[in-house]
Amino acid sequence: MQISFMNDEFSNIDEALAFAKKNQLRYIELRKINNKDITELSKDEAFALADKISAAGILVSALSSPFLKWKEGAQSFAFGNRPVASEAEYFTALMDLADIFGAPNIRIYSYLKNESLSLEDLGRKLDVYSQMALERGLNLLLENDSLCNIDTINKMHQLFEIYGFSNIFPLLDLGNTIASGDDFKPQELQDIINKCLYFHIKDYDAELKRFVVVGEGHVDYENILADKRTDAESIFSLDTHTGYPEDLQMSLNLLQTWED
Repeated sequence: MQISFMNDEFSNIDEALAFAKKNQLRYIELRKINNKDITELSKDEAFALADKISAAGILVSALSSPFLKWKEGAQSFAFGNRPVASEAEYFTALMDLADIFGAPNIRIYSYLKNESLSLEDLGRKLDVYSQMALERGLNLLLENDSLCNIDTINKMHQLFEIYGFSNIFPLLDLGNTIASGDDFKPQELQDIINKCLYFHIKDYDAELKRFVVVGEGHVDYENILADKRTDAESIFSLDTHTGYPEDLQMSLNLLQTWED
């Protein structure tokens, strides 16, 4: 496995890069920069940031974008503090941003919950972006999120059973799964894991009802992802969600023991 982490676990990018250097990490995942979403950066800001990350010898494992974390059929979009005419134009700008950072993966969502949007219709919409990304050599990582249509393991499993996307992969966040109380079937979970190349790693204590240091909650990563831990291509990206950088260090310490 390869280890990455969310840059905004720290208050600024310099602290994040120092953490990567201290711990000899090759990868960083980009989400918010100075409290601005990555998609709010101007092109000049993006190029400057990409140069800084490259100079530190770090690679961007993914852009953790908010793409499709809005109501299906929305009419108003902004990218880089400028209005764009459509969802497709937004996505094109997002792919351009991925090119600037040399990021092979883009995190996406499945629209905010809407019971009238069937999995078949969702799949057809996602397939449009799959084809656009394929032309640019990019992978799309679809995350399970409690606010969105793909909020459970079962729905994720159904979607990928219906659509055999060539370059859309599940982005499994087991912390989100446990926090939402998802009562998943073990075989469906295993099927999703088998399709995954990228995981968000956070832990949740169901009794305390909060996210905690990885290994201190109720997500049994060590056993659930046992096979993926020995897969050199899998990326485990730390997103502790606790708000304390020291929790990231402790979580990383645990993941590094898994590499032994």
